[in-house]
Amino acid sequence: MEKSRDPKPMTAQEWDLTYRCGDPVWDEPPTAPLARLLTRHAPPPEDVIDVGCGLGSTARWLAEHGYRVTGCDFSPRAIALARARTPAALTVRFTTADVTHLPPRLGPFPVALERGVLHALPQMTDRRHFVAAMARVCLPGGLWIHVGASAPTVKTELSQVRGPSRMAEPTFLALVAPHFTVLEIDYAPFGSRSATWQARHAVLRRHASPGPPSRARRG
Repeated sequence: MEKSRDPKPMTAQEWDLTYRCGDPVWDEPPTAPLARLLTRHAPPPEDVIDVGCGLGSTARWLAEHGYRVTGCDFSPRAIALARARTPAALTVRFTTADVTHLPPRLGPFPVALERGVLHALPQMTDRRHFVAAMARVCLPGGLWIHVGASAPTVKTELSQVRGPSRMAEPTFLALVAPHFTVLEIDYAPFGSRSATWQARHAVLRRHASPGPPSRARRG
């Protein structure tokens, strides 16, 4: 795996600067493949936490489609902008929080949606901590719907700070296996305007009790 010269993930302050420079191109409503996964595995009405919600584009889309939504991000500026852009009529609340230290009052949830957070962590240690945090966020038997950068083979994996850290499927499966069973994996472009590279779209179920993971169903 190619290593970054600076393996530390971006801080909340660095993300604040990103949002001060304008709307990131990746901050957009769900693409059609992600919308289909949501409809198939977690149709509304459902309580959903949008982890790393950014400016709230996905959270607002979820609320507009009948979900009860909590959006969390550790960038205070992103949360302030998300609140300002969200009509009061929508059933969505935003909170400044790091999902790895999420206050107990915010969870756990039957469904957690995460798009592009895991692949922003360049080190495997940070990724393991994040997966464990997602297990705490999800109720036993709850779903984690993940969208993140993929690599075709382990040899082509890329670990970096700025830009997505790509993981091959064997690496991803080994990473999530201690806490989740993979129900479905498909591959589609990450965003409609942000990137044309292929991203993993996965639906994972949190273990209700310790047990071996099952094979993923192809979408």
